[in-house]
Amino acid sequence: MNGPDVMAVWFERQQRIAGHPVPAQDARRVPQMRRLVAARLRLCGLPELVEPMKLLTSELVTNALEHGDGPVSLLLSCSSETVRLTVDDGSRESPRLGAPELDAESGRGLWIVESIASEYGGSWGVSPDCTKTWCSLTVPAAKEPAV
Repeated sequence: MNGPDVMAVWFERQQRIAGHPVPAQDARRVPQMRRLVAARLRLCGLPELVEPMKLLTSELVTNALEHGDGPVSLLLSCSSETVRLTVDDGSRESPRLGAPELDAESGRGLWIVESIASEYGGSWGVSPDCTKTWCSLTVPAAKEPAV
């Protein structure tokens, strides 16, 4: 790969009433985005990152639909060293690691993101204006050999 390969996707979403579930039409965006990310990673010759990036895509897009304002955009950038996924949800409220109760059905998404990013030599974060959440993974061939 000579330079970074970039894929950008943008979609509108329905207005959501607080306390109500994400509309079905918007919820269908999550598996659509997973499929697009998986296809692009295969195209870039990175099949070993398909599964972790599909899970990261699910978490970040779901968070955008649950907590964001306005349209959602997804940017995937692949280089020979890293893969970076950025999701913009328009929200000015900073995502943060929660402390869910043991029996809670939600609240663990960013813990999953942090765990996967760490496992693949990457990281995650939030843009200074709090509208974007991103994560990056190190391409396995780019990892330094174990000493």
